[in-house]
Amino acid sequence: MPTVPWRGKGAVDPHADYLLLATRLPLRSFTTMPRFLGLTASVVRQLERTPGLVGYSLRAQPFARTFWTLSAWIDARALAAFVREAPHDGVMAKLRPHMGLTRFATWTAPGSALPMPWDVAIERLDHSAPDDRARPFPAHATERDTALPDKEQPS
Repeated sequence: MPTVPWRGKGAVDPHADYLLLATRLPLRSFTTMPRFLGLTASVVRQLERTPGLVGYSLRAQPFARTFWTLSAWIDARALAAFVREAPHDGVMAKLRPHMGLTRFATWTAPGSALPMPWDVAIERLDHSAPDDRARPFPAHATERDTALPDKEQPS
């Protein structure tokens, strides 16, 4: 699975700030990969119809069993709604036991910075705390909490 280039979902205001989410999703085993890819396809279909999504890209290193996502959202509420809806919510529950330590990073960026380069997203992830629960958005988070630049997700 090659990198899926940035897929914008509409006009971007270069002066507006957007919430970005980057994830690093390592699988524990190669045997989980077919299921992971199938479930990922259902989440991509969900992304395509989700209000509030500005754009996204996916990156894969299948031989390293590692996958990344990068998405931009109009605000934290739009991202939270996506995370809580099917199929995403069910996919995360199904995959949780098969995932290694995941990493999540959120930050804000102006529309003029989109699409965000992968090297920036990877650097943000490298400086985030690992999370062994495979969930990118804590249920108790508020828009203010998640929109702060470099805000680490609570453990």
